[in-house]
Amino acid sequence: MVGKLRTRNQGAPALRDRLGARPERPDAESGAEARRGLGDGVVVTRIDTHCHSHASDKPVMKAAGVIGCPECYSEPERVYDQARARGMDLVTITDHDTIRGALELHQRGFQGFIIGQEVSVRFPEDRCMLHVLVWGLTPEQDEQLNVLGLRDDIYSFAAWLREHNLAHACAHPLYIQNGKLTRWHVERAALLFKCFETRNGAHADELNDAIARWVAQLSAGRVHQLVGRHGIEPLWPRVWEKGCTGGSDDHALLNTGRTWTELRAAAKVAEPATFLRALMNARVEPGGNGGHSALLAHQISTVGANHYARTLHERRSPVGKYVGAKILRFFGIDAERPSKKRVAAYKAARRVWSPKGRKKSLPIIRALKHELGPILDQYPDLRARLDPGAWPDGAAVSEHERMADLVTDVTYALSAFMEPKARKAFQNKDLGKIADHLVSYAALHAAQLPYIVSLFCQNKERVFVDRFEHEAHAPGSGVSVLERPMKVMLFSDTVADVNGVSRFIQNVATEALRTGRDLEVVTSTRFACPDQTNIRNFKPVFAMKMPKYDALELALPPLLAMLRHADKYRPDVIHVSTPGPVGCIGFLAAKMLRVPMLGVYHTDFPAYVDKLFDDVALTKVTEKFMSFFYGPFASVFTRSDDYVSSLRTIGLGGDHVVKLLPGFDNRQFHTRFRDPGIWAGLGAGLGAGADTVKVLYVGRVSVEKNLPLLTKIWKTVSARVGDRAELIVVGGGPYTEQMQRELRKHNARFLGFKHGDELSTIYASSDLFVFPSATDTLGQVVMESQGSGLAVLVSDQGGPKEVVQDGRSGFVLPAHEPGPWIDRIVELIEDDDRRRSMGAAGHAYMQGFSLSHSFDHYWNAHVDAWRAHLAARGISPDTAGAEPVSGSADAARPARNGSTIHASR
Repeated sequence: MVGKLRTRNQGAPALRDRLGARPERPDAESGAEARRGLGDGVVVTRIDTHCHSHASDKPVMKAAGVIGCPECYSEPERVYDQARARGMDLVTITDHDTIRGALELHQRGFQGFIIGQEVSVRFPEDRCMLHVLVWGLTPEQDEQLNVLGLRDDIYSFAAWLREHNLAHACAHPLYIQNGKLTRWHVERAALLFKCFETRNGAHADELNDAIARWVAQLSAGRVHQLVGRHGIEPLWPRVWEKGCTGGSDDHALLNTGRTWTELRAAAKVAEPATFLRALMNARVEPGGNGGHSALLAHQISTVGANHYARTLHERRSPVGKYVGAKILRFFGIDAERPSKKRVAAYKAARRVWSPKGRKKSLPIIRALKHELGPILDQYPDLRARLDPGAWPDGAAVSEHERMADLVTDVTYALSAFMEPKARKAFQNKDLGKIADHLVSYAALHAAQLPYIVSLFCQNKERVFVDRFEHEAHAPGSGVSVLERPMKVMLFSDTVADVNGVSRFIQNVATEALRTGRDLEVVTSTRFACPDQTNIRNFKPVFAMKMPKYDALELALPPLLAMLRHADKYRPDVIHVSTPGPVGCIGFLAAKMLRVPMLGVYHTDFPAYVDKLFDDVALTKVTEKFMSFFYGPFASVFTRSDDYVSSLRTIGLGGDHVVKLLPGFDNRQFHTRFRDPGIWAGLGAGLGAGADTVKVLYVGRVSVEKNLPLLTKIWKTVSARVGDRAELIVVGGGPYTEQMQRELRKHNARFLGFKHGDELSTIYASSDLFVFPSATDTLGQVVMESQGSGLAVLVSDQGGPKEVVQDGRSGFVLPAHEPGPWIDRIVELIEDDDRRRSMGAAGHAYMQGFSLSHSFDHYWNAHVDAWRAHLAARGISPDTAGAEPVSGSADAARPARNGSTIHASR
């Protein structure tokens, strides 16, 4: 037995005798009357009214049942110890449909202990299951539950509770047990039961707060309406005055005593009967912690660790036992650990008997040996909890946020340790080492699986709770999801890169801040992101340069950290800007949070892959992935009509596709930035001659931008105009070196990446903009160049042609025919007046494409998708305060005490 906290009374009478025959009827006083007269000398009595022991031995899920893993391993004695260690004055155990665990303590005379049970009961109409906590049961009453078949009929069960005047509370009333729960069931439960559990330590605060708000608005008039709606007379007097309880719902000796029910009175309450009477008189209050995903993950992990310790640990080798025993201490499990001498002897024997067959340990084992100690040194509070003497107050995993942070830090450290050798194994094509690293990475991510499962589990009631609150509260109360502003979380792999997509996202983030919209951008990159409060950059767990594109990186984001952040932020809509690793996490987050997903088809990736790799099979695979990825989206934005056909290629079309109003920052890209003097400071050759025409290209320097065509074009143009013009290339990419070599003697200058006001000045101080890309969905740079007063030349494929007035602000030219490009470029170089006239026309035209107008359209499209998503789930202005729907017919049901419960069947 752990600790010395229990208090025994060996000669005490049975607990039921100490409680008295049965509690007084709660009719005598109301909660409001009972609270009067309490002054400054108030004393608090607390009990965690919802705890489990090893008697809750059914599997929590089917998969656990296959391997024989129950839902709880906690010994009743340790539950008692932990409750008392955390300040509980009274203790109970409420196992599922049994009092076996509670009787272990009751029969041994533990002081201040109450027999409890979490009873599973069903509505006979549709078999919907609810759990009801019952306290003060006798073994005889527990037997009656089974003999009378009360678990299968909630009406008979409720009448039986009333007949025996048993203290009770409807447990986690908004938690969906078997997929059938509706508001109709909750309202009936309010008429059948006197008390509700409004603070459950294992379930999310969204559920706790929602039921607490609903219970708080109950009144005599409200109950009268429910009686008329359901045809059920309340079983308890003043049933609208609910006793509100709190309990940890602990299954793993992690949270017992951290959520409680408390009674404030002039003196401590030592007698359980007195406390239960106050509970039924609605004089108690819930307190303590609500649940969250890390807590649930640690409950799952601890039960799994206990199962391992009892079924597999004994079979391990001395090395396996040594490592396993150290890990099990995080979960408060003191398993057999061989001595270091025995481990060393085992290793020596292995070397003697199988020297040739000896295999090195997996990379993750080596990483753990190297990294775990230094990381744990940063968490002295968790290290201290590895000592069994600290376990009565909770093992290391009971410190949920700290433990989750430790897991994140360990994930980063182990990944960083394994990365160099993993990269080398792939470079050397060493299949054995590649396999070892894949197994190691799989094990590392498998350790995070309980967290991911818990994140999905904690959010499964979200739609139900939103609808419940929307329908159950009057319009204007501020409770409905429709009565608060929308929150959007945008996931993008490219925020810090130098390209049009990054600038679009940065603009969106800036406009959201400026206009007070609740939008957060999430990314994962080693590049420096803009310093804005609504841009969150997560350090990648792995990053490398993109093949064939050193200016971009392939970054693997931290899955768990980003999902945990999304869970805390709780967006109403998720926007996925890119179909890369970060975008895939956004995809998962939308599924986890049960919210609509939208995105922009910024880039025609199948066309890019075709251009870069010239591989038909790879292009087809890319098309299939894009179809799978974008298929579940509520809406897919395209920034041009031209790409509607590209979306049809991957199976999207119709109302699914929305053309986004083009926009750019016309304050940042403007003619006022013109300064011809900038050229003198940007490199040799620039600015030579006041009449030198600057022909500008801005963007990625890569094959998919059709730059081999521009190279060919400029060679001819340069030969025809000589020193009259220069080609200025801003940007970088895999084609840079080759383009530089080919244009070395053709008046071409490569400036690399430019940003901010310097980029704006380069735009405005140039004379002509050329953009031959045939794969851009819009071409942000085409709008920026026109806003800066440049005539533009674009291809007839892709989106850029849609923001150019052909023949007025520029020319739209064949994507793969150099002749027309050469002629138009030479013509505009030689005709200053026409070039300037076109630039002025483009500048004037672009003033109608302000970023604010584009952002408003962007935001409103998200609002429309959000409201459509809610309406499809029954949440609309028309359903506010609507009555619950049931297909049952009216019937009268006899109660066990001889009275009649009129139930709508």
